[in-house]
Amino acid sequence: MKPFTLARVLQLAERRAEGLSRAVKSAHGIWLRARGRQVQLTTLRDAHVAQLASQLRAGVSAAQLQEMNHLQHVQAAEMQTAQAAIDAAHSDWQARLAEWMQVEQRVKALRLLEQRHLAQAAVQQRRSEQREHDELVELTHRQDAGRWGN
Repeated sequence: MKPFTLARVLQLAERRAEGLSRAVKSAHGIWLRARGRQVQLTTLRDAHVAQLASQLRAGVSAAQLQEMNHLQHVQAAEMQTAQAAIDAAHSDWQARLAEWMQVEQRVKALRLLEQRHLAQAAVQQRRSEQREHDELVELTHRQDAGRWGN
């Protein structure tokens, strides 16, 4: 029985798929952390808005209002940066996921070829064993016929 000729290709594809799987998990973690950062910023902004509303009811000076307005602009810029980070992380994750899925399909195809090869080899082995058995039975019958014929 000859060995599976694509065994090395299958092995390399499996290693690549494992590496890409780790990269997909890492990219997903980065995306989740970016989303977490956005949630933190949203929570801070909401707390700041509530504090600002309370202070505005009590009355504030123009300088304080200007400072509060500046802080809101800074927070808005941070939110935009956080959203950009989420978008970039999501795109990276999706790209890595697509690449991993493609490699995983290749691994599945190679495994199917390997299974077919093994099945074919098993059929050939059974045929060979059957042929040997038939030859042995025929030889035994000839020997028995030779003994009975004397």
